[in-house]
Amino acid sequence: MSDLQRIAISSSPGYPDVIRKIAVAGRNEDYKSQTVILICFVEHYDAQGYRLNAFQSIERDPFLLVADNSSKVNPETGALVFPGEDGTYPEGSIGQYDWLKLAVENGANPFAIAAGAVMEADSLKRFN
Repeated sequence: MSDLQRIAISSSPGYPDVIRKIAVAGRNEDYKSQTVILICFVEHYDAQGYRLNAFQSIERDPFLLVADNSSKVNPETGALVFPGEDGTYPEGSIGQYDWLKLAVENGANPFAIAAGAVMEADSLKRFN
């Protein structure tokens, strides 16, 4: 599976020398329900780029990263935004699916968008 997109993320908890990468095994866009799904799994590597067999037992199950309009983003950066104390989103926020669709229609590279989504999920501790 050497042709998969792989995105390096934060080091493995408790193992600072282990490099974790998210491999994007597949993508699906459902136009009717306005959802984009990335099918992903975690891989573990050493500093020289060799896959660590000792971690393969926890790499078995894939997971999904889902983007739809139930999540809102900053229209200028694509970064997720969250509702304030009053339950409303910042003014100008748009649905994540709508933002992704517009970005790709205007020439954004889908692989760069996928990498950004993975890195944002990592910053929110989704892989720990």
